[in-house]
Amino acid sequence: MLHFDLRVPIDMLWFGEFISPARGWKHLTRRLYEYEMMIVTEGELFIADEDREYEVRAGEYLIMSPTRFQHGTRECKCRFYWMHFHCPALPASVSLPPQGTYENAQTLRVLASMLLASEAEAPRSTRSKYLATQILIELARGHEERESEGAPPRKLLCEKVKNFVSFHRFSEIRVRDVARELGYHEKYLSAVFHETEGVTLKHYITAQRTAEAERLLLETQYTVAQVALYLNFESAHNFSRFFKKATGSSPVEFRRSHHPSHRPSTPL
Repeated sequence: MLHFDLRVPIDMLWFGEFISPARGWKHLTRRLYEYEMMIVTEGELFIADEDREYEVRAGEYLIMSPTRFQHGTRECKCRFYWMHFHCPALPASVSLPPQGTYENAQTLRVLASMLLASEAEAPRSTRSKYLATQILIELARGHEERESEGAPPRKLLCEKVKNFVSFHRFSEIRVRDVARELGYHEKYLSAVFHETEGVTLKHYITAQRTAEAERLLLETQYTVAQVALYLNFESAHNFSRFFKKATGSSPVEFRRSHHPSHRPSTPL
């Protein structure tokens, strides 16, 4: 599975639609420094990396990870949308297999058309990046719907729990808040989550808030007090106590150990 952090838009580099010549075309050989997504709408694409070969038919997509040896394996006649992008992998907010099918073709065509128009007007604009992100989300949504069709009821319930926790990771929520929102008894929901996911729900909630705190400390210039405010803690002291209990380090120590040159913009 590929895991992408889509809490901010992906860094879309290039996007386009390719129609192969009538015959004799084979994908070029090169080193791929970023992710490349290909959504095949007609024909069949034969392509490979250093580990395996892929046959991507109409109605399928392929996301290739960075590789030293991307190359075509056979001549082919096909039509596909292609996109090169960078995106953080962890902590993941969307997961999908590198290759799969898609059923929401009309939605993808509309998004692709809008992205092509956006790129023609202003390449790599904020609008383009959000449209590119939406394409990835649509592929993931289709995969999730297919997976959920045969998923056990308990697994589906846990996915609802994780979605709720992710949406509320900026707030202080408790197990009882999740249970009340989903309409289950607190003890029952905790037991199901623990048995299915292998971790307690309380620990999972803490881990999600901690991951968001770590991201803010590493990716922004916010002071500890500002991070605490962003995550809806009552005070910087309460946030620091929460963070140290979860990670073993204070926010300042964590930031300093990961980015020695990074210092808060104002005294804490």
